[in-house]
Amino acid sequence: MRFRKLTAVFCWFLLASTPATSTEKENVSPIDKRTELQNIDTLQAEFTQTKQIALLRHSVVITGELYMEKKNGRLAWHIALPIRYSCVITDQSLTQWDIDSNQQVTLSVDRYPWLKVLSQNLKDWFSGNFKNMSSGFTSEIAGKNEMLMTPRPDNRIAEYIKSIKFHFADDSSSVSRVIFTEINGDTTDIIFKNIKINQPIPPEKWNVKPN
Repeated sequence: MRFRKLTAVFCWFLLASTPATSTEKENVSPIDKRTELQNIDTLQAEFTQTKQIALLRHSVVITGELYMEKKNGRLAWHIALPIRYSCVITDQSLTQWDIDSNQQVTLSVDRYPWLKVLSQNLKDWFSGNFKNMSSGFTSEIAGKNEMLMTPRPDNRIAEYIKSIKFHFADDSSSVSRVIFTEINGDTTDIIFKNIKINQPIPPEKWNVKPN
């Protein structure tokens, strides 16, 4: 299933940016002080993801919604187009569903311990805690309200990802856009809109399979 593969690649990226240990030298980005995101406990946003395939000069567009709740360690992706697909990640499991198979599949942290690392990285990434990514990436100011992160040579993801550019909202309250540039020239551009921060998330958004 194509969307399961997309989710797997995205999750693998987050795992590759595992936080630095206490023995590693902390690398504080110069943009940290410039874009101090507000304390994000919950996040809701609509997103449009455009994958540009360089070799084929072809693009794939995905639209949907994102929900993040830091306290309970939950994150949900609900894709609406071009096909319905959902993925909910918690500290204990990853559950996904797609309309083609109409099957709900759950991976438990007891069997797959890497899910706990994934959950923590997701919370750091979407809440703007970039210091936890410093062991795997270097960073620099790329423009107004922009930060460019480049994988370090010893980071596994350097074999596939050339750079990641983060765009911040004008008030530095959240990440508004992320652009992944791959080694082969492909790009993935994710734009967030209608962002809501620290507002209650409707309980039904944590359901993987629609009612």
